[in-house]
Amino acid sequence: MEIEKDANLKLLNEIYKNLRVGTQSIENVLSNIKLKDITLELSKESSQYYVFEKECAMIANSKDINLKDNNFIQKTQVWMSVKINLMSSSSTQHIAEMLLIGTMMGVIDLVKALTNYDNADEEIKSLANKVLEFERQNFDHLFEFLKVKPEIKDEKE
Repeated sequence: MEIEKDANLKLLNEIYKNLRVGTQSIENVLSNIKLKDITLELSKESSQYYVFEKECAMIANSKDINLKDNNFIQKTQVWMSVKINLMSSSSTQHIAEMLLIGTMMGVIDLVKALTNYDNADEEIKSLANKVLEFERQNFDHLFEFLKVKPEIKDEKE
C-alpha cells in the first residue's frame, strides 16, 4: 500500500509539473507574439492544460496529495528559454518548432513516468494517458504550423 501511495504521489506530481510547464510556456509565448495564425491554437491548448491542471488538483485533493509546482528556478528557465528563442525569430514556423520540441519533451517525460509508476492508482494513470493523448494531438496541430512560410523582410529595412 505504501508503494502505491508513493507511486501516486510521484506520478501525479510528474503530470502536474508537465502541465505547468506547458501552460507557462504557452503563456510566455502568447505574451510576446502578435501572430494570429498560431495564437488561436495556443489559446485552445492553454485552456485545455488549465482544465487538466484542475483535474489533477481535484485528484490530489481526494487522495491527500500535495502537488509541487515547478520551483522558481524551473519557472525562470522556461521563461528565459522562451525569451531567448524568440530573440532569434518570432515567425510562426519558429514558434511551432520551439513548442514542438517542448511538447515532445512532455510526451517523453509522461511515458517514462507512466512506465516507472505503473503501480499507481488507475485514476491517476488515466489522467496521465489523457494528457499524453492531448499532447500528441498538440504535436500534430503544431506540426502544421511548420508549413507556414516565414515572412521575408525587405533588405532595405
